[in-house]
Amino acid sequence: MSETCHPGIAYVLQLYAEEQSRVDAALTHSVCHTSKEDGMRGMTLPYQLRSDWMVTSVLFLCFILVSYVLAHGKKHLEQQFKNFALSKERASLFDDTTASDVRYTLVLILQTCILSGFCVYDYFSDHDLILFRTVPHYLLLSIYIAYVVFFFVIKWLLYSFINWIFFNKTRNIIWLESYFNVVIGAGFLLFPIVLLIVYFDLSPQIAPYSIGFVIIIAKILLFYKCFSNFFNKLYGAFHLILYFCALEILPDIVLWKGIILANNILVLNF
Repeated sequence: MSETCHPGIAYVLQLYAEEQSRVDAALTHSVCHTSKEDGMRGMTLPYQLRSDWMVTSVLFLCFILVSYVLAHGKKHLEQQFKNFALSKERASLFDDTTASDVRYTLVLILQTCILSGFCVYDYFSDHDLILFRTVPHYLLLSIYIAYVVFFFVIKWLLYSFINWIFFNKTRNIIWLESYFNVVIGAGFLLFPIVLLIVYFDLSPQIAPYSIGFVIIIAKILLFYKCFSNFFNKLYGAFHLILYFCALEILPDIVLWKGIILANNILVLNF
């Protein structure tokens, strides 16, 4: 009896050992195969401005430039804003300003253009998902900034040409000074809004109203300067409305329609 049982137990133990080896080998192969090929695919994170090094670099550069201007050109800015509030009668864009003051003005206007490009980018990122799924994000941001710069240059040339025809040189220079001051002030107001948009995900329901509030303030100030500089008589009310709508409201509508057209072209090309 015992001679019959011992070979059976040995055979069972041998089969168990072989089966255990086979299971261990299968588990090892399964772990390696899973880790290399069948691993769980992670979810792709959506593009965010704060994770883009280029965006952070541009905003940091804006901060450095503004800090430099405030440190070295503070008196120039204070004088410009005083002139805006006092409605002076003498132009001083070229007679008592230095090359450094002009550079400060250009730097701050460029900062306003960059921040405006960020605002346009944020709006379409929430309202045109197809555009942002097909076109590279850095390309869109660059196009918006370049478009705003081009828009301000065209408006400056348009103002200079129209005012050269209808008004004297002094009033033309005073208006350009006032216009630049309003643009610079709008840039200072947009800077914290853009920081909230980029790094704190400002709500899409709040961001447009905040930006619109800055635009409305700028338009009111420009309307006031247009009235005090060009049409400060009662009979000039009609000309004031016509001038302001033609050179301030209509170009903004053209700008917006142009951006939408550019977005459609980009979607078709990509």
